[in-house]
Amino acid sequence: MRQSRKKWERRREVHRNKLAAVIFVIMMIAFCVVNLATGDREFSATENRALEQRPELTISGIESGRWMEQYESYVSDQFAGRDFWVMLKSRVDLLAGKRKANGEFKGKDHYLLEDIAKPDEDQMKENLSAMKMFQKQYKDIPMYMMLVPNAANIESDKLPGYAVTENQEKQFKAIHSTLGSVYTWVDVSDILKKHRSEEIYYHTDHHWTTLGAYYGYQALSKSMKLDTSKTSDMKPYAVTNAFNGTLASTSGYETGYDEPIYIYAPDNLKNATEAVVNNVNEKKKTATLYDTSKLKGKDKYALFLGGNYPILDIKTTADSTDRLLIIKDSYANSLIPFLIPYYREIVVVDPRYYYDDIEKVMKKDNITSVLFLYNGNTFVKDNSISGVLRND
Repeated sequence: MRQSRKKWERRREVHRNKLAAVIFVIMMIAFCVVNLATGDREFSATENRALEQRPELTISGIESGRWMEQYESYVSDQFAGRDFWVMLKSRVDLLAGKRKANGEFKGKDHYLLEDIAKPDEDQMKENLSAMKMFQKQYKDIPMYMMLVPNAANIESDKLPGYAVTENQEKQFKAIHSTLGSVYTWVDVSDILKKHRSEEIYYHTDHHWTTLGAYYGYQALSKSMKLDTSKTSDMKPYAVTNAFNGTLASTSGYETGYDEPIYIYAPDNLKNATEAVVNNVNEKKKTATLYDTSKLKGKDKYALFLGGNYPILDIKTTADSTDRLLIIKDSYANSLIPFLIPYYREIVVVDPRYYYDDIEKVMKKDNITSVLFLYNGNTFVKDNSISGVLRND
């Protein structure tokens, strides 16, 4: 009797396993069909970032292993219902009492803080090597390196008590040491620490605020020896009070917390330097640095320069013959308006989306100085800088 019961239980267990396997296979097939039917997306509004596209299959890519890495990222980014699954995980983590979800801490005073990224050492080595080679190629042109620390570094007092992060200051020192004196290092850490009690980072977004960018501009102007005495004083104006940033969307925390976005305008508008922004790829020109239509959408930070594009060519009425090339991430977008009075032309290149020849930019636009401006987290994991500088 016992033996027959054991046999029955074993058969039932086998049937359960088979049923689970069949359900799993059906689900995987269904997901594959949905993935094929929906097609690839270029951008995630929830995560506010470009999604990985299907990589081109090359022999060199296979040999180096990069194709497989890129393909894994592509599959992860294009997985059907990705936004839903990301949000679901955040909600489950929140219900479980966790104060960290999707790499973001729920801090004090309604602050959400992106964890400090661990460097991709091999890729960062390639980027720094390419930057040094780029400087050698244009050794007579002054070059500046500005790495902006992230909120979890400067405002570490806002982190939960148990939080342990990477040492970003140590990362910056290593990068500074590798680049050496051929790049003028722009230290923004000190001035941001001095003003850490102010609203220099958004509560719900990974960017610095316009106030933080203003303090960054002050540090940059000293390093670049800009004559700030010739420019008018700037005043902040709130353009929205309903900004709820990317960190709220991806973590599931503070989704109801709204905060303002400010722009700075000169006191004396009559004597203000005018600018025309040429979006080269989209062949659009505008006489403003701010796209107010973005305030109606989710990504209100895209107010600055209209968001991220491969290349923007900004021509101004500044009393200057200097031409600046900025190689950057989105942290630069809210700082660039402060630089308008000092340059006849500012060319803005975002290597994440730029696939053209950087040498043409240097020669055609008669660039007189170059600024690399990144936040620390983006720079230590970036996989596009070396390719752009080497024209790969």
